[in-house]
Amino acid sequence: MKRILLFIPLLTMSVTLWGQVFVTLPVNFDSPVGYHDGYNTANVNFGNAAHVSALQIPGYHYGVNTCRGLMAFDLSGIPVGSTVISAKLNLYAYTDFTVAPIQDGHYGNNQSKLSRVTSNWSENTVTWNTQPSVSSLHETVLNQSVTQDQDYLNINVASLVQDMVNNPTTSFGFRLALVNEVVTSSLAFCSQEYPDPAKRPTLFVEYRLPSSSVSEFTYEAFTMYPNPAQNMLHLSFPNAAHNRRITCFDIQGKRVLELSNDDQELDVDLSSLSSGIFTIFVEESAVMYQAKKFFKL
Repeated sequence: MKRILLFIPLLTMSVTLWGQVFVTLPVNFDSPVGYHDGYNTANVNFGNAAHVSALQIPGYHYGVNTCRGLMAFDLSGIPVGSTVISAKLNLYAYTDFTVAPIQDGHYGNNQSKLSRVTSNWSENTVTWNTQPSVSSLHETVLNQSVTQDQDYLNINVASLVQDMVNNPTTSFGFRLALVNEVVTSSLAFCSQEYPDPAKRPTLFVEYRLPSSSVSEFTYEAFTMYPNPAQNMLHLSFPNAAHNRRITCFDIQGKRVLELSNDDQELDVDLSSLSSGIFTIFVEESAVMYQAKKFFKL
């Protein structure tokens, strides 16, 4: 019997395919660390701020206000020895400052860099004076912004994440800092505390499990049409199944849809998706299927 099914939008997930795993992680915790040299704020914690920023701007009345950002993602589910194939960090512009000239977002000579944090820190206690150490190995440069509200999507941090997977006892997330900390420059992004969940940092990781962790699976294909699709996508499998899970990612690696269904034939309702390119993954208890891409009109 053919059924029409609605996908359920979700935020995070992990999918395993032929020893390869795709996972989208929300930021676990984050915090800016900053100081105003005229107001002695180097021992103040800003863990509840709605932004993580790399900036240096004139201080209120006098002095200089400097800020860096810390972000941590839970990579504990990735076994040591795994090979990171791809890691993409998504950061969304923060445009809610109330002080000039950064009230509309990014500003100035704001080329920045992401570094691997190598010592532990706490969102609720970290300050400028207690900020953690970082490594310069495989630092990732973020080019100067083009517009003040520019989102930085699909930032390639594969080498940094591989270092984190290889060295879990000395890896505690990313630090964002200006390449040149000079007045007036700002690159600001929404944090975990930002009211809109869609603008909080996410990390998409594709990795291959160590050979000792990969079980033997049967690898099969399924049929999918039409492609491009409008509001309905038909899936056809060789057989009915038990505990089949179907998951869809958007082009940024964010899990947008998921369903469980054991039918051999089914129609999937895509009406909740916007136009774009998506990838479908299918898994069963002992069968892994080829991943497929489709375009939603």
